[in-house]
Amino acid sequence: MSRSWLAGAALVLAATSGAAAAQDNSNIEGEVIVTGQRASADYLSDEQTVIGLRRPADSAIQPVKFTSDSREEEVRKREIHAMIDAAIRRADAAGVELVTGEFELSKVTLANYRDLAFGRGGRPDTSEIAVFVKAKLAGSVGSAQSRIDGFIKAVPAEGRALIERRSGITLTIINPDQYRGEIVRLVAAEALKSATAFGPDYGVEVQGLNEQLSWAQASATEVFLYIPYRFTVRPK
Repeated sequence: MSRSWLAGAALVLAATSGAAAAQDNSNIEGEVIVTGQRASADYLSDEQTVIGLRRPADSAIQPVKFTSDSREEEVRKREIHAMIDAAIRRADAAGVELVTGEFELSKVTLANYRDLAFGRGGRPDTSEIAVFVKAKLAGSVGSAQSRIDGFIKAVPAEGRALIERRSGITLTIINPDQYRGEIVRLVAAEALKSATAFGPDYGVEVQGLNEQLSWAQASATEVFLYIPYRFTVRPK
């Protein structure tokens, strides 16, 4: 774990430099799903106040699956592919995108949708492909949800294929590591404020600024990003 002994104004400069090195190890430049997998429950429940950045999410995503229960497997696959093809062709006009990925998202296009893996559905003789419908947030989640709902209803059925929601809507954020420097500056300001309260003979020991950036959903439209830092006020 990275540890820095910092005092006074030097804290901000040193902390920002440490963030640059840590960012080089993250390499998260795309759009990611905001879930609890990058949030530490133990850290968030710690007695120390978490300093981080609260900002609007970039998009809302609705998990969906294209599924068919036609008797023949090849027929099922053909029907699902036909529905996905139709969905992609309608997406731009509806103000949405089809995307895929368990963590970092990529766009589903006419050029790559046939590479999506088929899964077995919850019923006998059923095939399915799971993706997300994504809509950029332009104000409320309700607006994005309305566009997504309208799109889902407009995709024409093909044979026995249909499109179903898998779970509730969630959020995404693009290139979260771009906010690392700003988060470090917030941590530095808080650490310096704490040290100053004890007088000029105290400085701050900071740990964890090289840790992986984490995030959690903060509200219906916002994301909270933070670094699992620790700091201790000590005599110089």
